[in-house]
Amino acid sequence: MKLLHALSLVFAATLSGCAHRVWNLPITGADPVARYDFSHRLPENSEEIFVVLAFSGGGTRAAAFNYGVLEALRHTTVRLEGKGRRLLDEVDVITSVSGGSYTAAYYGLFGDRIFTDFERDFLYHDWQGELLRLALQPGGAAAIGSGDFNRSDLVAVHLDRTLFEHKTFMDLSREGRPFIIINASDLNNATTFSFIQQQFDFLCSDLSTYPVANAVMASSALPGPFATMALRNYPDCPERHAPWVAEALARDDVLDRRRVVALAMERYSQPARMPVLRLVDGGVTDNLGVRGSMMSPVAHYGNVPDMAGAFTPEKLRRVRRVLVIVANAETYRETSWSLSGREPRLRGTLQSSFDAALGILNTETISLAKQGFEMWESHVNASRSPDESKVSVDFAVLTFNQISDPGTRARFNAMPTTFRLNPSQVDELVSQSRVLLESSPAFNRFLKRVDEPSP
Repeated sequence: MKLLHALSLVFAATLSGCAHRVWNLPITGADPVARYDFSHRLPENSEEIFVVLAFSGGGTRAAAFNYGVLEALRHTTVRLEGKGRRLLDEVDVITSVSGGSYTAAYYGLFGDRIFTDFERDFLYHDWQGELLRLALQPGGAAAIGSGDFNRSDLVAVHLDRTLFEHKTFMDLSREGRPFIIINASDLNNATTFSFIQQQFDFLCSDLSTYPVANAVMASSALPGPFATMALRNYPDCPERHAPWVAEALARDDVLDRRRVVALAMERYSQPARMPVLRLVDGGVTDNLGVRGSMMSPVAHYGNVPDMAGAFTPEKLRRVRRVLVIVANAETYRETSWSLSGREPRLRGTLQSSFDAALGILNTETISLAKQGFEMWESHVNASRSPDESKVSVDFAVLTFNQISDPGTRARFNAMPTTFRLNPSQVDELVSQSRVLLESSPAFNRFLKRVDEPSP
């Protein structure tokens, strides 16, 4: 955190007047096939199984931990329709936040290239040091407090030029790769903001031309060290008027989640009152990116019980086995003031308060997401006839708290939330992720179920 704080000060102190923000563009009636949504970007793999990965935030620690999940699935073989398949090729959706978004976006853009390049180009790389040197370069871009460019835009430009190679959402989730959902937090509405076309419809904006690097930066823009990322909210368009929003608003139930989300979407319909959205780290609203995105009414056109965004009625009848893997790289850190019994200073109080809120949010989010998938399982099975096979959901959660050895668990909990780790720490995280997944009862139950013959 100290280096991130220094980075923010350097960015704020450096000046340049020639840089400009890359804004999202309005909807122009482009080819609907270009839409970045489930129906146009889900991979064409087995319709009998559906696999969702949720990658948490946590800087390079999370990126490495999540990378280990991809490696484990790469080396896991399942038999489908009489043929051996990598389970990695059966992953349908990866939803991600903050540090996890670097891993998810890279795999969504470049596929198996991640296994040859990502460790060198990102996990082993000192990104914090590189960004600090970038800000110190003579004539380099910098934060302009009242202009169209800030320190987060600066980082996004650098990521776009280097790690993500100028790719846009037009390039993401192609050639059989999973549908990637990158998640940030919308400060205007205090809600999760998912980079999918369904969300951009409410801004009357086209996501396909937007840089992937900008979305990843928004997802990881930790308040304080980084500034907000901005999106324009454009004047009215037909796509903005989703029927489910009006239906949800007609319900007089303040606890109805669909109505709460609809209220946020309705606020976008007044661009004169909300001309620009300000986005920060996705962990502010959902550090796991599973309930706020994969199970959001926005993603499913208001019909979460049927997951209508991801499944047509025909596909819903064919799915039999569902696997959800939540890779949660959250840590518990002992503080110096706690160990000594001293009263914490202001910074320590604020940091520990944020960590406490995030920890509770993570636990509740996982619990609610699991309940949501179990309710979906019951809903789907209730609609099937007695002679139809039932759907089963296995929900695997990977956390450092599952490490049995106290010393090993403490070592992982001590790894910082930064974008610089030692190569040995990266290797440990990748290895531990694989160990936790391979020993997960839910994961092994799923593998056993997949091997069972269809009735």
